[in-house]
Amino acid sequence: MKKNTMMVWVDVGLLALLGLTILSAMIEIFLPLFIHVILGLLLSAGALTHVALHWDWIKNVFKRFGHLSAQVQTCFLLNLSLFFAYSAAGTMGLIARLSRILGPLHHVVGFFHVSLVVLVIFLQTIHLIRHWKWLTKTAPKLIGLS
Repeated sequence: MKKNTMMVWVDVGLLALLGLTILSAMIEIFLPLFIHVILGLLLSAGALTHVALHWDWIKNVFKRFGHLSAQVQTCFLLNLSLFFAYSAAGTMGLIARLSRILGPLHHVVGFFHVSLVVLVIFLQTIHLIRHWKWLTKTAPKLIGLS
């Protein structure tokens, strides 16, 4: 499988997994089935896979950041923000799950987790908009419509 094709499938999978993870949070409110936790861990693994697939680009941009166009710099900073927002949301989610035994702390950490997830959704939407042209060019080729 070509790297570009793999990147598309990882991106599509991550978007679907993000949606399922958010929806499963609604189920977790009423039934503590740990589906949300498992999906969140899978989302984290997928995000790390995404970073690994783009590692060469990340290294190159980091090395030459000051010499790149404003558009590439903005894209890199957006991606970096997404990485930190995902990481913080996941960490807060795990802490919130573990802090259930501590009572009120669970609600405080849970509030930060939800706030960070809202930030992730906002940043992810911007990321998707910025890559829309690439997605619309690549998706038809991927499913054989080119």
